[in-house]
Amino acid sequence: MNSSREKLRQRWNLEEMAPTLIWWVTVVLLTFVVVYPSLVLIWNSFQTADGIGLGNYLAVFQDPGILKSVKNTLVVVIPSTILSTALGVFLAWAVVRTDVPGKRHWKTLLAIPYLIPPFIGAVAWTFILGPVGFFNEWLMKLFGLTDAPINLYTLGGMVFVMTIYRYAVPYVVVLPAMKKIDSTIEEAARVSGANPWRTMMDVTLPLLTPSIMGATLLVFMFILADFGVSAVLGAPNQIRLMTTQIYYLINRPDLPNNLQLASAYSLLLALFGLAGLWAYNRVLRTNKYVVVAGKSTAAKPSPLGKGKWPLFTFLTLIFAVTTVAPIAATVVTALTKTFGLPFGPGNITLRNFARLLDLSNIKRAFGNSLFLSAVSGLLVTVIALAVAYVAIKGGIRRFHGVRLMQVMVTLPYAVPGTIIALAMILAFAQPLPVVGVKLYGTIWILLIAYVARFMNLGYNNISGAISQIDRSLEEASRVSGASHLRTFQKIMLPLLMPSLYSSFFLVVAPTLSEITLSSLLWSVGNETIGTVVFSTQEEGKILLTAALAVILILIVVVLNYLVRHFSGDDVGI
Repeated sequence: MNSSREKLRQRWNLEEMAPTLIWWVTVVLLTFVVVYPSLVLIWNSFQTADGIGLGNYLAVFQDPGILKSVKNTLVVVIPSTILSTALGVFLAWAVVRTDVPGKRHWKTLLAIPYLIPPFIGAVAWTFILGPVGFFNEWLMKLFGLTDAPINLYTLGGMVFVMTIYRYAVPYVVVLPAMKKIDSTIEEAARVSGANPWRTMMDVTLPLLTPSIMGATLLVFMFILADFGVSAVLGAPNQIRLMTTQIYYLINRPDLPNNLQLASAYSLLLALFGLAGLWAYNRVLRTNKYVVVAGKSTAAKPSPLGKGKWPLFTFLTLIFAVTTVAPIAATVVTALTKTFGLPFGPGNITLRNFARLLDLSNIKRAFGNSLFLSAVSGLLVTVIALAVAYVAIKGGIRRFHGVRLMQVMVTLPYAVPGTIIALAMILAFAQPLPVVGVKLYGTIWILLIAYVARFMNLGYNNISGAISQIDRSLEEASRVSGASHLRTFQKIMLPLLMPSLYSSFFLVVAPTLSEITLSSLLWSVGNETIGTVVFSTQEEGKILLTAALAVILILIVVVLNYLVRHFSGDDVGI
């Protein structure tokens, strides 16, 4: 009898200790993948040839090339943010608050660019507006020109591509809020004689100000952090933004103190991202606008009369430019035998897809990306679950470092990926203290970078689900004699399972097509899909690049469908 009680007591103590043990394992992991690299990056920014000082920061502000990259960044980011937000908000209004024909289908079709990685979109548009792109060649034949009339490899080209692939962010953010507006408010404006356009400007948009401001800041941070579009479109004419300038500095071993100089420059860029994150959180906390009041009725579309057909035409044009044209151009290019010749029966082949199976580096890249995305998705889901559960249900006083861990989960997603990659290089280029293991040049440094970068995706998804579960369910289980661990296993875990699946796929989708981190951290034998697409595009292997892009688009679309399936996404993508 005593022996049985002792075993029961030991089991009870182990189960009671389990949450604390899990929490401290999580703290150690986050310290390793986020805190340690961040501190190493900051320390290196002060290291100069003469010792510790501000020399690197002074050099940043004196280098004409670096200052030029800052100017280029502002020239691209500001108009792209404004245009993306304006277009996304207008399209959300069109499909929710008007009677435009086919609105049920437009809701989904206009969200498709949200699924396509922007750097793949940039590659796709080179098939259309490149020097020998389809549209440029058509214009040259039509007007008898000898040179391509449209140059995509400019700052204007970057603004165009970033706008058409980032408008989906405010579209996705504003759409749910647009649907929740009490329709009686708009009806009152229309009864007073206001037309649909005036109602939108004077009533709808002011009510949506917090959502629009939040979407604007998100777009700003995404475009500021972009590497793929600026790398693809800026390389031919040596146009660098801040992210590509950091990439350039890291890959300049002939430049004295290049990594330390890049560290100082990275922290300057990080300030922009962190400022955007601070402003975004500020908007969320100070939301004092009432969108839903009392028993709000379902949103009733505003009748546009004859204006609905011009709007329909505009939506068709947007869909054609953002989705149909680049995807069609990519597919046609992938099926082309000889690029530059007219596409037809004599110039069609599947050889480009077959070559993907013959090249060892491409097969290896697909295997590496699948491994990295699956493992990082699993790790992010587990770590995010631990942090979110302790922060929301565990109580701040019972666990140490909760606030810090929440910050560490959020920060890597708020700063550009080039900064994360540089921090990983500096932290893991040398063998780790004590254990003596060197991670740089292995696949594991990519895994660590992916986990750090995309932790926030899993955390936001899981924390939202945990906060919706009533605490009384756990309390009832505890009163019945169940331990913390058993309560979590039997009560919380089944309720959270859909969100855990969704979190997993939310991480898998972007990691499969990731380019920013991978371009700086990959090594021979550890290629990823993103780096292979990027390198084949840089090498001018147009047909192979197109075939890779088609496969990658299909994979990302399927993964996003799985996210929607498990999360019940209301946007319809």
